[in-house]
Amino acid sequence: MATAQITSPRVGIDHVLIATDFSHQSESALQHGLNVARYFGAKVEIAYVLPTEEYALAGADGLLAGRDAARRDLVALKSKLRRIISYNDDTECQLTMLEGDVANCLLTCAHEKKVDLIIVGTHGRGGLGKAFLGSVAEKIFRHSPVPVLTVGPHIRRPNRGTELRRILAPCDLSPKSHPAVHYACRLAASHHARLTVLLVVEQAGEGVKVDPERVKRGIRERLAEIVGSDGAGLDIDYRVEFGRVATKTLEVSCSLDADLIVLGVRPATGVLDRFMWPVAYELVRGASCPVLTMREKILGR
Repeated sequence: MATAQITSPRVGIDHVLIATDFSHQSESALQHGLNVARYFGAKVEIAYVLPTEEYALAGADGLLAGRDAARRDLVALKSKLRRIISYNDDTECQLTMLEGDVANCLLTCAHEKKVDLIIVGTHGRGGLGKAFLGSVAEKIFRHSPVPVLTVGPHIRRPNRGTELRRILAPCDLSPKSHPAVHYACRLAASHHARLTVLLVVEQAGEGVKVDPERVKRGIRERLAEIVGSDGAGLDIDYRVEFGRVATKTLEVSCSLDADLIVLGVRPATGVLDRFMWPVAYELVRGASCPVLTMREKILGR
């Protein structure tokens, strides 16, 4: 496998924010986040958001009880982290409890702490668990100024740590999809990983005749042009499939045993033109590996 050139740009991650809800399901996101922090030598901020709107009907007593329970969970998590992060681990870790709207609190925290990556799980108790794959996720994807790594419900356990051997970058041919592909190239260079750049072509309507091989050849050439010089020294496969975008992307991810999917998103609609919100939702929910979503302007910020 070709290795990355020395001149390849580094992916700089110095501070990560991990969202937790103290559930068993969020442990996978926590482990992924800690692994990322160790790999990059980054500081860690672990945040729990107490969704105060859920306590509106319970009144002041209910809110106080929620705060007390959250504080106990924070103490338990802090004790657990002492065991996970050993004395010879240089990972710097802080725990924070916030109150309010889950997405707003996480985005504000990310801004104030100047984090480079937000890491979230998708299932568990509380506001994060119930709403994350709906309005909360969409809001974070659309408004986060930094990449968001989502650890979905079908994720494999992070038994390979932060090792990225195979990265999948779904793409369309619009300029808005290019930054995510370039970011995937940087990740592949940093990890010496094999990169698959994928474009899924929706099936043509009845009566429309196409030459599949000719279509694939032309698209592969265009994908190579999009990657450009960022692909120098990388092991890249340009792949074209026909079918439903979300379904085919998940199939390819499984067949590759991908360690990461890098997906571009846009503020206006939540995802790229080809990747409308229902598609991104399906990818995050159905993927067996983490999904890294990033807005089109992150790379050049």
